[in-house]
Amino acid sequence: MTKQAMWVGLATAVSMTSIFSAPAKPFDAFEGWKAGAFRGANVLPPKNTPDDLKALRSWGANLAEIAVIDVFDPRPPYGPREDAIKLLDRAVDSAERSDLFVALTCRTGPGRADFNTSPEIWADKEAQDAYIRMWAHLANRYRGRRAMVGYDLMCEPHPEEPYIPVWNELAKRITAAIREVDPKTPILINSAGWAYPAPFDKLEPTGDKRTVYAVHFYYPHYYTHQKPENNRAYPGFRNPDDPDTPWDKNVIERHLEPVLRFQKKHRVPIFVGEFGCARFAPGAERFFKDQIDLYESRRWSWAYWAFREWDAMDIEKTADPADKNRYPDTPLLSLFKSYFARDRRFPSGEADKP
Repeated sequence: MTKQAMWVGLATAVSMTSIFSAPAKPFDAFEGWKAGAFRGANVLPPKNTPDDLKALRSWGANLAEIAVIDVFDPRPPYGPREDAIKLLDRAVDSAERSDLFVALTCRTGPGRADFNTSPEIWADKEAQDAYIRMWAHLANRYRGRRAMVGYDLMCEPHPEEPYIPVWNELAKRITAAIREVDPKTPILINSAGWAYPAPFDKLEPTGDKRTVYAVHFYYPHYYTHQKPENNRAYPGFRNPDDPDTPWDKNVIERHLEPVLRFQKKHRVPIFVGEFGCARFAPGAERFFKDQIDLYESRRWSWAYWAFREWDAMDIEKTADPADKNRYPDTPLLSLFKSYFARDRRFPSGEADKP
């Protein structure tokens, strides 16, 4: 072999080595939100065990949206509660060990003792200040963890009409406090009005460049929360609020229009943080499919409500309301697995698919 051939061969070997051994580009969670890369379920500690989370991951899901509950006392003096913080730590650790990404979603905290009915947060500056301190504390605690992909500031804020601007301002203040300690982890913000689509017309972006905006969709409760004896079927049922319109995919799309309008105007990612339907609702499988197809077509990440939590919306159970057993394969679970199979990213990186 000539020296020239030897050097050409060596150069080729070095070149090929650089191609195949170059370190992968670190995963940017915000780019994941923009791409609609996260699919999973809401998780409520301590109800969901480590084995539960392993099961969720085994379906192909890559996201656990974990509830934050009273990590700071909801009543004065609004101090941290170590027992609740440790419980949250265990849930986050379990999700990470199961190779699931984590988004935290705050359900109760300072000024919000009751998820459904507490209004203190909207008028009490002391409660608001404590709520901000709580998020700064959490961001400082969880920043830099590979699995942490989002801080959902408040699950389903629902101030009365005069206080809607308070939510817009409070979200900006919480964002600023988080960014002082954690400049990178994406922030998730719900619309006022239970995070439903229509209030997106009154939602103000915070100006933060790494924020995702979250919508919840259970509409209409007339269908999604029906009782077994109601027998309201999709497609075709007519909601009493609009009795002339039979529901189908086009109607779902129309009700989501404020969210799409917000996304296009502000060029921000969207996350469907909750959606669900009674498992015994006639046509539930089609109802879910029509929704998820819309989310996927718009690159909206999503998490269903909720993982092994409420019997009526448990996708591991059959359409028989009297059957309380979970099965390894039901029509609803098979449907969700078919979408989870699209997941390409996981915290470990080792399970990434080509």
